[in-house]
Amino acid sequence: MKFLKFMIAVMLTAATGLLQAQSKDDKNYRKESEEIRQQVWAWEKPQFKLRTVPTEYANSSKVVIAHHTELTADSKSKFHLLITAGPKKEQTLTEVVREMVKLNDKKAVDDYSDLSFTRFKKRSGIFNDSKTTIYIGVRILKPNGIVKEIDGDDIVLTKDETKEKKAKLAIPDLQPGDIIDYFIATVKFLTNDFSSKPYNLILFDDSPVLNLSFHGQLGKKFALEYRSYNGAPDLKVSKNNDEDIIVDVEKANIPPYETSFWIAPGLQLPFIRMNISLGYRGMGAKFMGASKPGEIAKNRSTDEVIDEKAGNLSTDYYNGYWMRGTKTKYETIESATKKKLKQLNIVFKDLSNEDKALQLYYTLRFTELLEFEIYKMSEMINIGNTSYNGLAFPLFCTMKAAQLQKPALLVGIQRGTYRLAEIMESEDLTTVAYLPDINKFFSLQTVYDLPFVAPAEMEGITDTKIFTFDHPAVVMSVNKMKGLSQIEDGVNVPVSSSDKNAHIENLKIDLNAEKTNLLVNRSTTMKGYYKADVQRQLILYEDFYESERKAFNDEKSLLDDMRGDKQQKKYVDEVVNAFAEARKKQKAAFISEAKDWFEQDITELTNYKTDTLGVRHTAPNFVYSSSFTLGGLVKKAGNNIIVDIGKVQGTPLTVMPEQRKRTLDVYMPFARSIEFNIELSIPEGYSAEGIAALNKLVRNETGYFTAEATIAGNKVLIKVKKHYLHNVEIAASWDKMLEFLDAANDWTNAKILFKKK
Repeated sequence: MKFLKFMIAVMLTAATGLLQAQSKDDKNYRKESEEIRQQVWAWEKPQFKLRTVPTEYANSSKVVIAHHTELTADSKSKFHLLITAGPKKEQTLTEVVREMVKLNDKKAVDDYSDLSFTRFKKRSGIFNDSKTTIYIGVRILKPNGIVKEIDGDDIVLTKDETKEKKAKLAIPDLQPGDIIDYFIATVKFLTNDFSSKPYNLILFDDSPVLNLSFHGQLGKKFALEYRSYNGAPDLKVSKNNDEDIIVDVEKANIPPYETSFWIAPGLQLPFIRMNISLGYRGMGAKFMGASKPGEIAKNRSTDEVIDEKAGNLSTDYYNGYWMRGTKTKYETIESATKKKLKQLNIVFKDLSNEDKALQLYYTLRFTELLEFEIYKMSEMINIGNTSYNGLAFPLFCTMKAAQLQKPALLVGIQRGTYRLAEIMESEDLTTVAYLPDINKFFSLQTVYDLPFVAPAEMEGITDTKIFTFDHPAVVMSVNKMKGLSQIEDGVNVPVSSSDKNAHIENLKIDLNAEKTNLLVNRSTTMKGYYKADVQRQLILYEDFYESERKAFNDEKSLLDDMRGDKQQKKYVDEVVNAFAEARKKQKAAFISEAKDWFEQDITELTNYKTDTLGVRHTAPNFVYSSSFTLGGLVKKAGNNIIVDIGKVQGTPLTVMPEQRKRTLDVYMPFARSIEFNIELSIPEGYSAEGIAALNKLVRNETGYFTAEATIAGNKVLIKVKKHYLHNVEIAASWDKMLEFLDAANDWTNAKILFKKK
């Protein structure tokens, strides 16, 4: 199956598949692997005996003939394996997913000729970690009846490290018309940490599925909570004589779904969520929210989940977590803020509520996230790769400690994940710190975030015209964390416009002396939600730290501070070397970013720098620049020169023929825009031809694409704009979107002819 990143994130851990005991000399693993292959191939399931597909699917690239999952957890009739790993005190969760696929064309053959474990794991609903062992089996069914089995132990490890292992398995001699029959078996050892383990049963694919089934058998020590989404069938849940929980579901003739882009699976695609846990009746079970052994719960109420969220926040608050400020070298965030403002000749108490919040935000970010710690130097230097959960609660408590006016927390769904009426756990909710008197929001998901900016996934969630659920969001203040408050008039998480989230390229371009490549002076401006990924890639920790230090008017640099500290001065040389090494790598990062964006050869990069970091509300845009040679866009035609100017924009989104008919609404990350301002020099002794053909205009209510070209002196001036005006479009507007998407794609063929005079 082909899944979205969103569903993968829900189903899997951050690790990309920890494989245990994979070496060929591990006899236990090989014995277990052989045993499970024999058992799976011996399944007496009629759907795996089918060899033909309906004529209506003859033109499909591939057809899933059968897909079955067996999930067992320490029941007497569990899937039998001679598992040798894992201590006896742990419980065993075993999943076997088998799929049989008819490959109708070369594309399908190419997709399955080289299977990676990452791809295998996407079939799995199990939460994988270091206590997980994976086994695979693959065989090819030829049209003439010959069956060829691939040795699943001949795995090539492409990455073999303690924390991450990746592997692939070559499938030779595949041909259109073949059927690939394969399985992935996952064995996980569980200890009772009182948490629920998510398991997701996916009931959609981008290809037709003739038969899909699931059977689960959980021992009496386990508990189950579940919910079906978007038309998925209900689970059939019962208990056998041993008090095992028995779970079954079947679905036939599943049509192909659009799963490739701009989908909100939680709102649009059929699947079943399960939470599986080891039950607990002991001391503190109610406080921990633990399920009882054998307990079965269906469709947990939203009010219960929100109340649980409120209870957790209340407990944290009244236990004093962050309420008085986390201990720093300035003792508290509040006192550190006052001290830093004093350096700027500003008195904290004289500031407005809004300005106080700004200063607290920046101080918290600097002292808690950016403050250098030698014992985790590598992590600090790569701080941009770190993500946070928004830090809503610490931000709220910091503002409360500083006695700002009525700080609160806004708790709601993330747009495009689940309906609020269908959440299952408090982690389905997102939270931002909120100041009601100025209707401003505060969140820190990366160190580059700015105050007054809510996460993109929360934009518009308070608009009851968009979200008609019972509770699109709730406001939780200190007094109302347990007695919840519905959203009230004046609470508004606005939706940003396309010009606020922009990628703007300013390019000054000349032909090189040989007139074979383009010399580019580039200045790029990133705005709004577009910024963070490129900031992570290009901004150096040292530059960020020093920029913030200067903003606070701190006199000493980081290195000067270390030199003046008896405990840290011995590490100065090590830090200097680490910073120098990071700066050397910055050039490679600039080259990589440019290659990814322009999709052409980038050589001779010079003058690369970050001009404005975009980390303060007073200078919110990230601006960076460089000079380089851009290859692949210049062609000679006799004495004339052709420049493929349209390809300067890289490869815009191409909508494939099978994607042009759409029945699902379009969920995009945010309204956004991409713009190019190009100044192309006309070589001496040449004239520019075909300029009028560069002009294009397609505009409607969903977005627009425009290209305007003129000649000014010896320059060709081109302005290109593509705007997505909204973050969500209804399916009926898809044809309108295609109009400007196609126009942008067609413009990649735009050319300028420099004609020899």
